[in-house]
Amino acid sequence: MAPPHSPRLFYGYVVVAACFVILFLVWGMVLNTFPIFLKPIAEDMNWGRGALAVALLMGSIGTGIAAPVAGAIIDRIGARPVMVAGALTIGLGLLAGSQINHLWQLYLVFVASGCGLMSASIIPCSLIISNWFVSRRGAAMSGAFVGTSAGGMVMSPVANWIILDYGWRTAFALSGITIIVVVIPVVLLAIRTHPSDVGLEPYRDPGTAPSESEENWGVGVKEALSLRSFWQIAAVMLIMGLVAGGLGNHCVAYLTDLDHSPDRAAFAWSLVMGVMILGKLSIGPFADRWSARNAMAAACALFAISIAIVTFATPYWIVLVFAALYGFACGAPLVLNPLLTSEYLGMKHFGALYGVLNIMATVGGAIGPVGAGIYFDRTGSYLPVFYLFVAMMLVAGVVAISMQPRGPRRAASEPVPLLSLIHISEPTRPTT
Repeated sequence: MAPPHSPRLFYGYVVVAACFVILFLVWGMVLNTFPIFLKPIAEDMNWGRGALAVALLMGSIGTGIAAPVAGAIIDRIGARPVMVAGALTIGLGLLAGSQINHLWQLYLVFVASGCGLMSASIIPCSLIISNWFVSRRGAAMSGAFVGTSAGGMVMSPVANWIILDYGWRTAFALSGITIIVVVIPVVLLAIRTHPSDVGLEPYRDPGTAPSESEENWGVGVKEALSLRSFWQIAAVMLIMGLVAGGLGNHCVAYLTDLDHSPDRAAFAWSLVMGVMILGKLSIGPFADRWSARNAMAAACALFAISIAIVTFATPYWIVLVFAALYGFACGAPLVLNPLLTSEYLGMKHFGALYGVLNIMATVGGAIGPVGAGIYFDRTGSYLPVFYLFVAMMLVAGVVAISMQPRGPRRAASEPVPLLSLIHISEPTRPTT
């Protein structure tokens, strides 16, 4: 049965709100609070930070497995069954995680949670919103994906409080229960994969004529592998995932190593999540107006500046400056990655393509935390790793800005990007 909808309220906005809630809980309780758990678990279980960070590698293996599979299945049968299965997997995984006694058990929990995380949130939400919005897609994506930051902002201090008063095991269990009892009903009641499922058309700005050929345009995975734009997006996602994962998951521990209190470090991380909301709300409309590639290049530059600042974070006011800048930049990938994918590769096979591309972000997100953790365990310092992160973000910015403009945004007078000298083919868009 189709959900009720009012002619005054486009149902796509209900879908955006539902995606917000899902991302708020799934990311807020799983991924964005892991920095709060890192040191308490390491100290309680007597595990090294490098060994513990391998759990993130296991989670990345789970997301790497799930992303292309979930994307392909969603393209075939729709999003809701995949999202329900993903939420159930996460919830049960966190409940199991509250009972672990060995490191390998934690690794299994993170593999399962990684599979669920990708299946319940990033892949389906990106696809659904892209289906519902032809115009203002960036703004809609921003509105939904701000949930990841809002969840981290709210749940970081909550998780810290629960851990301090009741222990990290209780925090794990409560997170799992919440995801099961809230996310699954939201998916079943509110999520619809296509506007046609409820007898509607995708949102377009007034006066914008439908373009069936454009909406149905898109390359398959096999063809995409021969395209320069695919590999440029993949490179940016790899670097973004590596740096965000490496810095983000060790940030709280790094700040406490500098003798900032756990409460101050948790507050700084909460500030990152809070400012990330502003970043995500801004980046989508920015991309709608000036292109996703330019927005991504600007985010990479801001990333590099914030990481350089945190290397001088002994005074607490510098910590707060870092948190504000890093938070503003950190929200960009979740919003811009699906926008770049839909713009350069099309919507016809979006689920499968975005699933494959997410493998790159997954690989980066696995390498970064583990590499940073192992280096710290051997040297007692994060600083050389952070300097490397600065250089990598500058490289990602160059790759992003070098992407060939697409469609109506391209001006005849615009200079040819440097990377266009590489003779790899580009897809041809349909004309209407």
